[in-house]
Amino acid sequence: MAADDQGVLPGAANLPRWQVYGLVALLLLLSNVPLMRLIVLWPEPADLATPSRLHLLGWSWTVSPEQRILLCVAFCGLLGGSIRMLLRILGDFTSPEVRKWYVPWYLLTPPIGAILALGFYLVVRGGFFAATASAANVNVFAFCGMGVLVGLLAEVATDRLEGAFGGAFPERGRQTQDSSDQGESTSRGGGQL
Repeated sequence: MAADDQGVLPGAANLPRWQVYGLVALLLLLSNVPLMRLIVLWPEPADLATPSRLHLLGWSWTVSPEQRILLCVAFCGLLGGSIRMLLRILGDFTSPEVRKWYVPWYLLTPPIGAILALGFYLVVRGGFFAATASAANVNVFAFCGMGVLVGLLAEVATDRLEGAFGGAFPERGRQTQDSSDQGESTSRGGGQL
């Protein structure tokens, strides 16, 4: 579907103000979930030495120190995505129109932040730390802070990474097109013998 000059999709209706208020209330409630889970998950030094018992959402299971750090980083990514979501709805809420098709983006922002935070953690932990480094030697504050920033800046980070990798790894379609263009010039007698 093509957007008009103002970027509005045809047929995209505005949300009534009462629905916008309800959406804001729901998003505020949802944004506090990662914060509360992070407080419960935050590891004590003893938690990073041996596996510990974790109680979440009525379930109980044993997690290794590495798994606990992964969960903390994921919830920090959710927290960063929630901050981004709230900032976005604040900007949209102050505008006279809130489109219905904005709502999925609000709800998808925190999980995208969590996934990117985990990916960034794995790259940094795998690339810059020795394979024998234990979880007790990891600075949880640094990785969780990084998780919040990655979740908050997910759009910018993915755009920058796409640009960087696009230059480093050209698209396959472009290579195929270039090679077919070269084949045409060769078949027409344009190639050298």
